[in-house]
Amino acid sequence: MTTLTKTSAELSSESVRSLYNKICTSLKDNSILQGVSALLGWDQEVMMPSKAADTRAQQAYKEATALPSELVKESAALTSEAVAAWAEARKESDYSKFAPYLERQIKITRAKVAHRIKGGVCDEVRKINEKARASLNLKDTDECYKGYYQALLSIYETGFKEDELGVLFADLKKSLVPLIAKIKAKNFQHDNSFIRGDWDVEKQTQYSHRIAKELGFDTEAGRLDVSTHPFTNGPHPTDVRMTTRYMIDNFQEGINGTIHETGHSLYEQGRNREYDGLPVNQALSMGIHESQSLLWERMVGLGKPFWTYALPLLKEQFQEPSHENLQSVTPEQFYKAFNRVQTDFIRTEADEVTYPLHIILRYEIEKALIEGDINVSDVPSLWNAKMKEYLGLDVTEDRLGCLQDTHWAIGYLGYFPTYTLGSIYAVQIFNEAKEAIPNLDEHLAKGEFHVLKTWLNKNIHEQGSLRESGDDLIKDLTGRPLDSQFYVKYLTEKYTEIYNL
Repeated sequence: MTTLTKTSAELSSESVRSLYNKICTSLKDNSILQGVSALLGWDQEVMMPSKAADTRAQQAYKEATALPSELVKESAALTSEAVAAWAEARKESDYSKFAPYLERQIKITRAKVAHRIKGGVCDEVRKINEKARASLNLKDTDECYKGYYQALLSIYETGFKEDELGVLFADLKKSLVPLIAKIKAKNFQHDNSFIRGDWDVEKQTQYSHRIAKELGFDTEAGRLDVSTHPFTNGPHPTDVRMTTRYMIDNFQEGINGTIHETGHSLYEQGRNREYDGLPVNQALSMGIHESQSLLWERMVGLGKPFWTYALPLLKEQFQEPSHENLQSVTPEQFYKAFNRVQTDFIRTEADEVTYPLHIILRYEIEKALIEGDINVSDVPSLWNAKMKEYLGLDVTEDRLGCLQDTHWAIGYLGYFPTYTLGSIYAVQIFNEAKEAIPNLDEHLAKGEFHVLKTWLNKNIHEQGSLRESGDDLIKDLTGRPLDSQFYVKYLTEKYTEIYNL
C-alpha cells in the first residue's frame, strides 16, 4: 500500500480554503437574511396591514446590531417620534414643531459617528477631526464635529471623499444657476397639454408594464406594483420588487416613475451570479444604483429616440376622444413637452436641470448642521435664502421649504448627495456606452433596448462591489475621474436646443 503524505504548505492551503468556504457560507446566510429584510420592506409599502406597523418596528429594531443597544433603542424610538412630529409640522407648515426632534437627530447621529470612530471603523474621519482640533487648538474634551459628514456620506457612497463632493457640487452650482436664469429669461414653455387630461389608470398600468418588459425587466424574476412612493427592493436578483404610482391628470408621472424604477431593477436582476450571496455581488453604492435609474429615465426615457419608438405605442393604447390631440403629436413635440424646465419649490417635482440645486442646498445645510457650523434654528432662514439665490424662488411656507422631505426625520443625513452623484455618474456612463455601441440612438429608436442593457450588465451590474468606490468604477470604465462638467455639457447642449438659447 502506498502512503501519501502532504506537505505543510498543502495542509496550510487546505486550511485556508476550508476557512474561506466557511466565511462564504456565513456571508451567503447573511445575504439571505438581508433579502428577507428587503422583502419585508416591500411588504410594508405594498401589502402590509396598517395594524402590523408596531410589530414590524420591533423587527426592524432587532436587525440593528452594529451599535450599542442603548444607542440603537434611543435612535429607533427617536425616529418614530421624529417622523410623527415631522408629519404634523409639515401639515401645519410650522418648522418649530419639528425643530426639537431634528436637534435630537443631529445629536444622536453625532453619537453614532463618535462610536464608529472609537471602534476604529472611521479612521479617515478620526484623522480629519484630529487635524481640525489641532488647527483650532481644541482639547480632547472640547466639542468638534469636523469630518463627521464624511462618515455619513460613506454609509451611502462607499469610498467617496467629501472634499471631492464639495468641489463637484460647487462647479455644478456655478454652471447651473446661470443656465436656469437663461431659460427663465426666455419666458416661454413648450405645449404639454396632450400629456394632461384624463388618463385611465388601468391603461397606464398596462403601458408601464409593457415598457418595463421591453426595457428588459424580467417579470418572471420580479414584479411591478403600486405604492405611494415608487421604490425598488427585493431579496435576490431572481426576486426583484418595484413599484410606481399613477396620476389621472398627468401621464408623465407614472411612466417616468416606471422607467426610473426599471433602471434600479435591471441593476438588481443583472448582478453577477458567480458571486451569488457574497458582498462583492452587492451594488457598489447608492450613487451608482441611482445612476442606473437615472440613465434609463433621463438619457433614454427623456430622449428623442425613445419616444420615436414609444409614442406610437402610447397612441395605440389611448385612442379615446379625450386624447384626440395626442394622435397628431410628433416625437419632437412629445420630447420637448417631457423636457420642460420650470423652477419649483418641491424637490420631487423638479426637472433634471433644477433638481441638482435642490440637492446641493440640502447637502450644504445638513453638512453645516452635523459639523456644528449652524444651529437647528437657522435652517428655515438659510433654506429660504438659498432657494432665492439658486432658483429665484421666495419660500413663503415651511411645508414648501425645509419641511418637504422626510429624510432628516428618519435620520438619513448624508443620503441626499447620492441623487445628484447618480446624475453625474449616469452621463459619463451613457457617454461611454455611446462610444462603445455603434448607432446607439438608432437602436433605441427601433426599441432595441437590449443592446444597451447587455452593455450595462457587463460593465456596471456584474461589476458589483469589485471597486472601492463609484469614482474608481468610472475611472476604470471611461479612463477619466468623475467630472461634473460632463453633466453640465449634457444639460447645456440639450436645453440650449430645446429652448433656443
